[in-house]
Amino acid sequence: MTPGVAVVTGAANGLGRAIAEKLAADGMAVAVTDLDHDGALAVADTIGDSSGRAHAWALDVRDGSAIRATFKAIAESLGTPTVLVNNAGIYPDDPLLAMAETAWDAVLDTNLKGPMLCAQAFARLRVAAGGGGAIVNIASTAAFSARIGAGHYCASKAGLVMLTKCLAQELGAHRIRVNAVAPGLIEVPGERVSAAYKQSFLPMIPYGRVGVPDDVARMVAFLASDAADFVTAACVPVDGGFLAGRPLIRAG
Repeated sequence: MTPGVAVVTGAANGLGRAIAEKLAADGMAVAVTDLDHDGALAVADTIGDSSGRAHAWALDVRDGSAIRATFKAIAESLGTPTVLVNNAGIYPDDPLLAMAETAWDAVLDTNLKGPMLCAQAFARLRVAAGGGGAIVNIASTAAFSARIGAGHYCASKAGLVMLTKCLAQELGAHRIRVNAVAPGLIEVPGERVSAAYKQSFLPMIPYGRVGVPDDVARMVAFLASDAADFVTAACVPVDGGFLAGRPLIRAG
């Protein structure tokens, strides 16, 4: 990977942490951002302990003014960002008939408005610097396959896939590539996925296992790298084949 500066949102744990650590291992300076500042600091320290370069910032991706100020601080501290990974997201379970308006707003503000605002701040810095760069949005197979209790989440991720295409069209002239990754079921330490849910999901994964954060991190690193120079407006599933269909055998 060409050395540069990557901003990763929601990087204090889970997929964001794996992505930040992978990009740092590939030689990038990493801005580790998260609402959880202590968690972001811990990730930055871990990267530093491995001879990488990382700084941490507290960031609420729902706050446009905070985003602009943070990107300015990142540019002054690490250098103008060359890669943005929009990973921050929330995924509560709220059945439609019980869903509060505030629950809908929280998911859409975090999962869709946040990536737009971060992409805008990033792109303005890149254009001012002469262009070039890459944005990778973390979508979900939920953008293409509905789930009960996740109307807000599925809608936000479907919107993010289309936003990816729109951004790719608008920013292509500035040589800024915009792609998305759609993780399937990824087993992240500390996150709430019951054994029963995992067992019911496994038969729908042709590859026969659930994913791990590094599966996603490696794809993000590829899309952020010069190896993907002619790839833009794509959404790449990292799901073990889940979106291929359902293992239903027609009798007769």
